[in-house]
Amino acid sequence: MQLISLRRPMQAAALNSCRPQAASPAFLSELVSLLRLDVGHSSSGISGRRWAAVKSQGAYKLKNKKTIPKKLGAKRTGDQYVIPGNILYKQRGTIWHAGENAILGRDHTIHAAVAGYVKYYRDPARHPTRQYIGVTFRKEDKLPYPPNAPRVRRLGMVSVTRKTEDTAPPVLSSSGIPLKVVRKAVVPEAKAAATPTESAATPETAAVADVKAVKRTQRQTAKKRKAELAALRAAQRKIQKETRVLHLQSDYSYREHNWEIGRLVGGAGRVQGAGRTQSRRAMLRVRRRKKQIVFGTRKAEARRRRERRLEVMKRAAEKKAKKAAEVEKMAAKEKGKGKGQQKTTTAA
Repeated sequence: MQLISLRRPMQAAALNSCRPQAASPAFLSELVSLLRLDVGHSSSGISGRRWAAVKSQGAYKLKNKKTIPKKLGAKRTGDQYVIPGNILYKQRGTIWHAGENAILGRDHTIHAAVAGYVKYYRDPARHPTRQYIGVTFRKEDKLPYPPNAPRVRRLGMVSVTRKTEDTAPPVLSSSGIPLKVVRKAVVPEAKAAATPTESAATPETAAVADVKAVKRTQRQTAKKRKAELAALRAAQRKIQKETRVLHLQSDYSYREHNWEIGRLVGGAGRVQGAGRTQSRRAMLRVRRRKKQIVFGTRKAEARRRRERRLEVMKRAAEKKAKKAAEVEKMAAKEKGKGKGQQKTTTAA
């Protein structure tokens, strides 16, 4: 608004106050014209014009065909696990209706009321054309439930089949023939490991005999025991390999299973195809780990030996110091006795 337009009414009022005269119709019309605001050119904001480089918010409204679509539709698929509160379907209007264990929100959004699995279904007994979304506690259930079926409880409890004790498998067939025949391999028994004589293990003998001879005997005994254990394991593997289990067939004949025959192809104690396959990197990693374990074991043994050595040295030093203290005490006592005898002689 221009300042000149505001000054004109005040100027006219001042002039009229200075010269008194009667108020004529022409004078009143002149005053009214001076008081009237010139809206046409004084204020462009009142008329609605806006000279701006950026458009206002109304100009950015897009058409319905070009706008971003609403995030509507199914949020969970069939047989998908949901928890209470999960959104199952967003819609405008009731395209789908809330079924078993489902809730319909204010904006027609369907939510899950319990934890379970989503089911899309129709229920002609309830309504001929409506389609429903429900939630079941078990994945294998189908909606709608039969009208006479018992209701599923909402306590998080599911029916569990009762455990029955496994009965012993039958030994004989219906004809009275044994179902399987076991033919064990005959392997000579391995000799028991000879225990070392007590004379080589007693500390009294070890103190008298040579220490190297005792250690040599112990090493030989351990080596012999290790060889006998290896022979025993080999005999057990041979028994396991050569033992044949014949099963009764439908034509009343006995034969081995194919997988048992396939195991005979491998070497002693080896089962073909049952070995653990690893990459070269994994094998190197295992070997490195074993080395670290062995190194750690040896390091721990060396530390224990060093600690034992230090403990023995400490005990020896303590014993030596104790013995030296006793000697000093005895010397001081004898010295005191000598001084007492000297005093008595001088007094006499």
